[in-house]
Amino acid sequence: MRTSFLLLFVALILVPVAGFTQRDAWLRQSSEPIDLPGGSRVEFTSFESDSIHGPAQFSVFTPPSYATSETSYPVVYFLHGLFNDHTSWTIDRHGDIPRLLDERMTSGQLAEMVLVFPDGGRSFYTNYHDGTMKYEDLIVDELPGHIERNFRVKPGRASRGIAGTSMGGYGALKIAMRFPERYQAVAVHSPIVFPIENPFDVPPEARSGRFYQYLSSIFLRVYGEPFDQTYYDENNPLVLAKSAPLDGLGVYFDYGTADRYNASVGLGQGLRMLDQALSSREIEHTFGEHEGEPHGWELVYTHIAESMDFLASRLR
Repeated sequence: MRTSFLLLFVALILVPVAGFTQRDAWLRQSSEPIDLPGGSRVEFTSFESDSIHGPAQFSVFTPPSYATSETSYPVVYFLHGLFNDHTSWTIDRHGDIPRLLDERMTSGQLAEMVLVFPDGGRSFYTNYHDGTMKYEDLIVDELPGHIERNFRVKPGRASRGIAGTSMGGYGALKIAMRFPERYQAVAVHSPIVFPIENPFDVPPEARSGRFYQYLSSIFLRVYGEPFDQTYYDENNPLVLAKSAPLDGLGVYFDYGTADRYNASVGLGQGLRMLDQALSSREIEHTFGEHEGEPHGWELVYTHIAESMDFLASRLR
């Protein structure tokens, strides 16, 4: 397991860093709104955040009838992965997710809802241990407050869901499990769920590697330097699945058997452990394993119909 986690550090960083000089390919270069054929719209905007001491950027998808009605809608907060931002879900290389949502809502296959995609940096959607940056507070408190004041969304748990992919899948799971009184349901794709207790539990000879050092810098910034195992456990979906009060929270998670992190670290193993933890407590949930399918936004595009249907069926 120690060797496999070393490979996780390499896998998490090698693919993004190898293409980091082309990082723009993962981000949208224009902030112009996207108007979709069925009437849905994507806007890119921000507000000044006390939690992160500056502009909190996000994109918001409003459904087909939003511009022509006075209806208030359920809302889903969707969290992106590492090296992505609030625009990445709109990049065509992943499949046209905005158009897919527009088509499904226009046809009546998916209930209309507002979706909000915040920029979470590389925070794992967790408040920094030293209190300097509070990304969890941003997602849980500030952003919903801003959205509910400025968009026609229904307030309260019954109409609020959270979702994500990769790092954002981790973030959405742990936020929903830490604050089940605020979210009716959570749905995630390819969530980074670590199958060992301590992410620094790698052989000493591995610690000089630049990939280990890079991810270490992210983890130490978030979880404390020296690393605070207790604080990490408080934000670990596997730990929360065993102890948090989750009755009434709808939980959906899936991954592909060809996920690049499954081959290196056994991401599937971590998710099967999550499945077992929830099952042992008889927490109702949906767990999907997709044969031969990959990681991240490509998996999202293929299965967002299932995850959004899951959320829509539970949101008022």
